[in-house]
Amino acid sequence: MPAVTPHGSSPHLDMAGAIRMKPDFVLHGPDGAVCAVVDAKYKAEKRDEFPDADLYQMLAYCTALGLPEGHLVYAKRNAVHAAHTVRHVGIVIHQHALDLGQDHSELLANVEEVAARLVSTRRV
Repeated sequence: MPAVTPHGSSPHLDMAGAIRMKPDFVLHGPDGAVCAVVDAKYKAEKRDEFPDADLYQMLAYCTALGLPEGHLVYAKRNAVHAAHTVRHVGIVIHQHALDLGQDHSELLANVEEVAARLVSTRRV
């Protein structure tokens, strides 16, 4: 059964362990290997697009954790899903949107879609 890293055990960006990262959660497989990283965002829209800083942050998480994919989840956006492949490294950053104001059953269906993408994240 996958496990989630608690906030207290944050990974580090640098080799010396001086730059601590705080993703919202890191999913581990049964063997303890890191499987996925997710960061949730609850912020206002920016000209019909996702903020670039979020992408850079997720790129840092994926790089430090050795993951080929990462997931950003937004409270509400115009697009339901977008994926961006980073040049020269091939890391894919997924951006998911959940409309928290929608009907409960629709929201649950959207959460299940995000979860399905998360568990199907490619492994190194």
